[in-house]
Amino acid sequence: MSRRQALLFIGGAVLLVCAVLAALWLRRDRDSAAPIAAASDEPAAAVVAGSVTLFFPGADGRLHPELRALDTDATGSELARRIVGGVLAGPDTDGLFAPLPPSTEVISVLLADGGTLYLDLGSKEHPRPPVAGSRRELLAAYSLVNSVCNNVPRIRGVVLLWNSEQHTTFAGNLDTTRALTPNRRLVAASS
Repeated sequence: MSRRQALLFIGGAVLLVCAVLAALWLRRDRDSAAPIAAASDEPAAAVVAGSVTLFFPGADGRLHPELRALDTDATGSELARRIVGGVLAGPDTDGLFAPLPPSTEVISVLLADGGTLYLDLGSKEHPRPPVAGSRRELLAAYSLVNSVCNNVPRIRGVVLLWNSEQHTTFAGNLDTTRALTPNRRLVAASS
């Protein structure tokens, strides 16, 4: 085999390896953007036109899916605002609870290029997010993040702000200096 043939062979092999790695990378990104499933990898709830799956904290320290009828004719920021409003309104299912106090309201919602949602929540009664304990803080934040990301495929992550400020933590434990992506480990297994 000549030197030129060897170089062509090696170049072809490198291109083949790059193509395989690129395909695996794209598959990983596609799989990570899939709707959130329960811990058992069973679908959290059937998708029904005009409905969304919201995630609410339970007494067991897990997030539980709840199918909710919602006007889904909007897209992007407006749909995210409606979903967050549904989460803040609280669950219909006994044993689940709203992630934040009833005084919490949506100040603004902005969906940036690249899929980052800036979600500004607030309350006149609370200068900081009113969450007690690290587990409760996780459930409050990921109730919002999982609900929005599960139902609006364009949204890849959520930056949480409180009273128009980005704090270093949500309520003392969870790093909110970056966009939060869905946390499937917090979702309860389907029964």
